[in-house]
Amino acid sequence: MSEKIVAEDQWGQMIFYDDWNSLELKWLPTTADASDADLKITMESFADESVSRRPRTLIVDTTEFRHQWGDGMMEWRDAQIIPLYNQAGVTKFAFIANRNYPGPTVDGGAKPAAEGSATFPTGWFKSRDAAYQWLAT
Repeated sequence: MSEKIVAEDQWGQMIFYDDWNSLELKWLPTTADASDADLKITMESFADESVSRRPRTLIVDTTEFRHQWGDGMMEWRDAQIIPLYNQAGVTKFAFIANRNYPGPTVDGGAKPAAEGSATFPTGWFKSRDAAYQWLAT
């Protein structure tokens, strides 16, 4: 699989997979020291990269994510970030969960569904392989 780091900062790396037109944000352990404002900048960069590259699918790897979101982050994401993913033409979005993720996962029986204003389904996965399998279908 052809992959290329297309952007990065101290909180994450953005990797483009040309072979299957997918963009990934891999959060780094340094997120433990980040503020919400720091991570918003990384999320905005990922969304901008999505608009410019127009990937078919998006992946966010949270296996090393260590930050605890503050109040209002999900509302901000829905208002500021999701519309950019919609504009990019994303068809599926996969999160790879870290071991502390409390929610349901697709590989545990949950069904992918649109979040907030998204025009595409999002699924949470325990493994990268399960996420790739879903994204490929």
